[in-house]
Amino acid sequence: MTFETTDATLLSTVQLTPDTIQLLLRAPDHAFDFQPGQHVGVAYESDEDGLVHRSYSPVSLPGTDTIALMVTRYEEGTCSVWLHDREPGDTIHLTSPSGNLHLRDENRDAVFLATGTGLTPMMAMMKAYQAEGEGRALLVYGERTTEDLAYRDTLDRWAAGSGSVDVAYALSRPEHADERSADPSGGGTTGMPAVRHGYVQEHLDELVAPGLLEEAHFFVCGVPDMVVDTKETLTGDLGVSSDSVFSEGWEEGA
Repeated sequence: MTFETTDATLLSTVQLTPDTIQLLLRAPDHAFDFQPGQHVGVAYESDEDGLVHRSYSPVSLPGTDTIALMVTRYEEGTCSVWLHDREPGDTIHLTSPSGNLHLRDENRDAVFLATGTGLTPMMAMMKAYQAEGEGRALLVYGERTTEDLAYRDTLDRWAAGSGSVDVAYALSRPEHADERSADPSGGGTTGMPAVRHGYVQEHLDELVAPGLLEEAHFFVCGVPDMVVDTKETLTGDLGVSSDSVFSEGWEEGA
């Protein structure tokens, strides 16, 4: 299989968590055009499989010649290992953007529900929402421990600095947590996001206000089990219309 690619040069890498980096790429004389939340592909030569393609959602906004990708290293993931080994000046081949997960209406309230690398489309969508949206936004982000939370300083700053953006964390392994929330059970008075223990889908009824349940668009991304469970909780127990819940759409069959 062949892919139409854009050649981008790696400008820098930033360590976000012990296993996760951000890569900043630039393609001169090219404007990256995608809807925030969509993903681009990385095409690379694998010793075992030849030319292969893996998808990553930009955490940056479109319209410039630079693009930022968040990549978590998985030892069994040949592309993520390959990307973690790149150095500034290396060329990375990017394929055209695609994907079903993107904002439908910047002026409608939005709830972003993510675990792990599912945060990446949410970062771009939340940036677009803050730049253009006029409603309320809530991000519920699940990880194992606080050490694994990518962009935590950014998310904490968003929550503390904007009356229209709320952030909450759900930690599945809180015994290892370095909690910075003044009130780990939720809703401290310092402007810091709430920290809950468990899984994202277990706290939806506590974290999502009734008004958001009735009015918001819901965007869900993460491991397939979480996506399926979260969508079932929203449309079943909480009565959200299925027309208001968006995901990539492949998770049910994973």
